[in-house]
Amino acid sequence: MPKYKIINGVKIAIDELVKIWVNDGLVAEIVSNPEDLEDLGIGYAYSEGYAANIDDIIEVSVLQNQVRIKTRLNASRAARLLDDCGVGELVKALRGDPADAALMVKLAGEFTKMTIWHVDPHLAMHTSALYVDGDWLVVHDTSRHSGVIKLVGKFLKRGGGKLKIAYTTGRVSSDMVYRLATIGVNGIVSLRGPLYSGVEAACRLGITLVSNVRNAGFTTLCTPRDFEKISNNS
Repeated sequence: MPKYKIINGVKIAIDELVKIWVNDGLVAEIVSNPEDLEDLGIGYAYSEGYAANIDDIIEVSVLQNQVRIKTRLNASRAARLLDDCGVGELVKALRGDPADAALMVKLAGEFTKMTIWHVDPHLAMHTSALYVDGDWLVVHDTSRHSGVIKLVGKFLKRGGGKLKIAYTTGRVSSDMVYRLATIGVNGIVSLRGPLYSGVEAACRLGITLVSNVRNAGFTTLCTPRDFEKISNNS
C-alpha cells in the first residue's frame, strides 16, 4: 500500500525525491511515493536503455530513498531530474499489435474498481495499471510518471506477456507513452484525457489510445491509421 502520514486526522500521501544509481553513477532523481522502489529502479534502468532486458540487471538494492542498480551495460549519461513536464524521449520501442478499442473500454470498468478512489478515497494519488493476458498489475503513486515507470518494472519482473493494455487516472503524456512502448504496450486508456504530446507519440508508434472525454464518454483518439493525420498536422 502507498505510504502516507496523518496530519490533523487527514491522510496525506508522501512524495519524496528518489535517487537512482546505475553502476555507481547517479542517473536520475525522481519524485515518487517511497513504495515499490525496486520496481521504479528496474523500470527506469530498462526504459532508459541501461538494460536490454531483465537479465541485464544483476542486482537491485534499496536504502531509504536511494535505489542502486548493477547492470551488465555501462551507464555514462549525466543525472537528470524528472519533473512533471510530460515531454519524453523515445529510447526504444517494441512493436505490438494495436489493441481493440472496444475491449479497452470494457476492461476500464475493472480498472476503475482498482483506482485509489475505491481502494482508499482519503488519499490523493494517481493509479496506473497494466492488464497483461488476464492479470492486472497496479500501482498507486503521487506522480503518474513514476507510476508508469514502476509498472514497467513490475511487468519485467512478471516475465513478460502478450496482450498489454495500460490504464491511468492521469493525463497521458509522451514520456508515459514512450516508457510503455519499451515493453510493447498494445493500448493505453486515460480516465482524465491525454496531452497532445501523448496523442502524437501514440499515433506515431501505432498504439491505440482511448480517453474518457468529459461529456463525450470513452473516445478513441488514436489508431494506427492516425499516423498520417498527425504527420500532416506537424
